[in-house]
Amino acid sequence: MNRHNASSSGSETRDPFEFCSECSYISKKLEILEENHHEYVKLEKQTVNRKVHIVRQDDQLVVNRIISEKEGVKTQTNTFPLSSLKGFVSEASNFLILRILARHKTVPENMTFLSFDANTVLSKSVYRELGWKTQMIGEESVNIFGIERTVSSAKDSSATWHCYFMPDGHLASRVQLGSPAIMKLLHLPFLLDGVEKNNIPVFEKKPLIWEEDMELYSKFLDRKEELKADYSSYIRQHPELKALMADFLQFLLLRKPQDIFSFARDFFAPFASQSPQGKSHNDSQNFP
Repeated sequence: MNRHNASSSGSETRDPFEFCSECSYISKKLEILEENHHEYVKLEKQTVNRKVHIVRQDDQLVVNRIISEKEGVKTQTNTFPLSSLKGFVSEASNFLILRILARHKTVPENMTFLSFDANTVLSKSVYRELGWKTQMIGEESVNIFGIERTVSSAKDSSATWHCYFMPDGHLASRVQLGSPAIMKLLHLPFLLDGVEKNNIPVFEKKPLIWEEDMELYSKFLDRKEELKADYSSYIRQHPELKALMADFLQFLLLRKPQDIFSFARDFFAPFASQSPQGKSHNDSQNFP
């Protein structure tokens, strides 16, 4: 499971203004587990504040929408069985797909998924390559790669977005066709800003002191208690072990031999003849 966070805002003029925020949990297969989407658009005569919460519950997807406009607040809840969502991508999954496509600098022909339209109706989401162009980011001209995404709604008109990305996958600009608001990146990201833009940063390797690492130390204590419990259980199930070891230690201390290994071999040799040949060795191979 991965957590995805994204937010962007901006416009070329003081008014209109658009803000978009995304906080989501998705699986490695880009399946939505939970998503919070917040979009705020301020136009000359209208302001829209849209919040969408999506969560996976058992075998269905629950979608809650809250839309605040001049006319008032509208709430809506929909549920979708997971069996009907084959090929579905949420807004968070869509953004990750766009970044992956941008890094590969190509978009497969007729690439289509399922997505929600503005009214939370399942609709086709089609991707198309827009190619390259240049954009001023800060004081520098940067080459950016564009991807078009069109969500074809069965009830309303289709919605189309043009998104442009930097070669490393950072979003450089985003605009919905027909909307006066345009989101643009104003400053180069940290890893691309500065003198050494083409170099991958090198971080000094620090020695691992596991006793000071809370997570590793906690795992060590858990494993220690697990082994202690396992060994104690084995000893309780085989009471003859204590008697055997007690006899060996008593005999060892009485004789005090110089060669302890030879003494132990001779002491335990009679026990070996009581078991099938090779059985003890084979059992030891199953040690976890």
